[in-house]
Amino acid sequence: KTPCSLLPKSFYKRLRKDAKFIRTDAPKAKERAMPAPDFFDWRARKVISPVKAQGKCGSCWAFAATATVEAAWAIAHGEMRNLSEQTLLDCDLEDNACDGGDEDKAFRYIHRNGLAYADHLPYVARRQNTCEVDGNTTKIDVAYFLHPDEQSIIDWLLGFGPVNIGISVTKDMRAYKGGVFTPSAYDCKNNVIGLHALLITGYGTSKTGEKYWIVKNSWGNTWGVENGYVYFARGINACGIEDEPIGILA
Repeated sequence: KTPCSLLPKSFYKRLRKDAKFIRTDAPKAKERAMPAPDFFDWRARKVISPVKAQGKCGSCWAFAATATVEAAWAIAHGEMRNLSEQTLLDCDLEDNACDGGDEDKAFRYIHRNGLAYADHLPYVARRQNTCEVDGNTTKIDVAYFLHPDEQSIIDWLLGFGPVNIGISVTKDMRAYKGGVFTPSAYDCKNNVIGLHALLITGYGTSKTGEKYWIVKNSWGNTWGVENGYVYFARGINACGIEDEPIGILA
């Protein structure tokens, strides 16, 4: 049983080329006096909100965007905010609510209009007929496409914050329960059930030497490990995880 709806395989193919808001001139992190640590996780800094559940609605794009904003806001302003994915479903009419959306349009909407608090506009897993958002919204300053490689993602994680990414989901990811998830190149091409947007909060290496990203999902806190996370293979661009990394500043 699929734990949530996924985006059709055609999504994100032209994201970087067609983007109107996300910039490509990402700032460089300050040079480190010490080498990058072997392990890093923004959850340790208390700036990552709990995993949420998108349900049977293809709204991962809204959940990933909102999770990115929640983290960026907490890092910049020292305040955790529980923000509303429903804002994007109801008000971002350039995207398609439960039928998918892309992060460029989502971040552009958030930059212009902001996200409501989740208490004010709770998630109902469908587009409502009205856009009811008060003036108390959370906006972002800018979003950047990062260079599509492991080191650029690590540099942004260490210098600025979590990284928004997209992947092709293989059939066996639905049943993930632990370890480093390493889908084969064959599965990433031939056993894909849809596309999915998520948030990288950190990285590490297993005791057996397997490098991984620490990835926040939106399939609820009973899926995966550590209340809704997956350790996803790092450095081999498994299922496109390093293809379209996005960092934002709030």
